Amino acid sequence: MPSKRNFLKIIGGGVVLATTGAGTFLATRTPARALEPWELAGTYEEPRRRALSYAILAPNPHNRQPWEVDLSEDGVIVVWRDRERNLPETDPFERQLTIGMGCFLELLALAAGETGHRTQMELFPQGDKGPVAVVRFLEGGAPDPLLRRY
Repeated sequence: MPSKRNFLKIIGGGVVLATTGAGTFLATRTPARALEPWELAGTYEEPRRRALSYAILAPNPHNRQPWEVDLSEDGVIVVWRDRERNLPETDPFERQLTIGMGCFLELLALAAGETGHRTQMELFPQGDKGPVAVVRFLEGGAPDPLLRRY
């Protein structure tokens, strides 16, 4: 008849072995597709696309990324909010999504300086039914230390 001590050794050893195997499995699985936006940030030549590559990394609730952009006009980005991505249960007053949009716009403005541009933003130019912002890229910006890459 096995003793309690031997039983615990066997169970404990099995737990350690299973944990080691699971840890090794997870350590060898890098989410390459999920990390791609961070690797591509700042690699675009066109100033608006370069700034957007940073702006899409902005923190936002539940990683909903509720922004849509229109680049059809030279030197301008029209930013829309995708209301399909609302969070009616956890954010019924859209406060968190509004903060996320603000983070997006702030990162956009910071990143514009990397190419010597500054932004001029017109917020809610058509009220709450139209775009969130019309962002014009103008000459005269400077890199911001808050966006320094390490």
